[in-house]
Amino acid sequence: MISFGKDIIRVAAVAAALLAIAAPGKAQDVPVVDAVIGNNFGHLPMFVGVDKGLFKRHGVDVRLKVVNTGTDMVTSMQKREVQIGDMSVTTFLKARHGGDPFRVIGIIMNDATRDNADEPLAIVARQGSGVQRVEDLKGKRVGLAKAQTSDEYFKMVLARRGMKYEDITIENIMAPPALAPALKDAKVDAVVSWEPYNTAVLEQVPQSYVVLRGGGHLSYIMVATAHEPTVQSNPQVIRAFLTGLAAASQYTRKNRGEAVEIFAKMVPNTDIAVGKKAVQHISYDPRLSAAVMKAFEAAEDDVIKNTLQGAARLVVPEQFAASFLNEVQKAHPEYFDDLPPLATN
Repeated sequence: MISFGKDIIRVAAVAAALLAIAAPGKAQDVPVVDAVIGNNFGHLPMFVGVDKGLFKRHGVDVRLKVVNTGTDMVTSMQKREVQIGDMSVTTFLKARHGGDPFRVIGIIMNDATRDNADEPLAIVARQGSGVQRVEDLKGKRVGLAKAQTSDEYFKMVLARRGMKYEDITIENIMAPPALAPALKDAKVDAVVSWEPYNTAVLEQVPQSYVVLRGGGHLSYIMVATAHEPTVQSNPQVIRAFLTGLAAASQYTRKNRGEAVEIFAKMVPNTDIAVGKKAVQHISYDPRLSAAVMKAFEAAEDDVIKNTLQGAARLVVPEQFAASFLNEVQKAHPEYFDDLPPLATN
């Protein structure tokens, strides 16, 4: 059974200042960077990079603060508790619309060959709910984390079918481990979430079933972001971080089972068997491609249409500090050589 708890888990103490980057003292010392990440598999390479020493190998000591939701990630960045924040593309875009000075420096969960890879997201229903297809959700109770990626995804699913969000009773369940009990106790008819929680629900709620997994509604991308001042004043630390992340992403791709076991060491009460099933639905391709940019443009369109009606459209390419990732790919092609080729057009 998975139960990650409602409280924030601190893997290490977070810095009190904007840049808790220690000046090297001894030869073996490396700069320290605090990063906030989520307690889900969208951030798996970050856990792996810390556990296997891959960030340190490439010149930066990453310390993790693990939280429940994208809102927690943004809040931690806003409070300057951390210098790097992992978050979904929709969470990032909404933060940028709110004026937060973040830039995308890297990509974590991603399929660079497609602009609509959303298989980690799913709608799961309980037996007896009467829900066999999305259209059956009208008038039903659906549990999800409001204002998070699962909520944005659900809005897109409904919109594609000409359905209204207001015709569904939304139960706001911000702590993902609470989804399975809510469905099992019939407090909701269906839930919407990301992995490993969809698989956890399927395992924990007898005879629950997938109504829809993915469906090509959006590209569920998890990005690494940094404050603009950090990007400008510490480029060497950003490069070191991204090199470690590239190494960790490849290790995760090649050792998914071990990656889940590493996750379980840092996130209490993880069901490893469930995790090893869930991780098969996720891609960890850190490349920036034309398909990824198209996915960002589409996500911006959907955020404005479904959540921030009337907002001025962001210039998507300006949200990236892309040069760092390009430099890492050129300097370390060995961390990308197992990935499929990208379309050239």
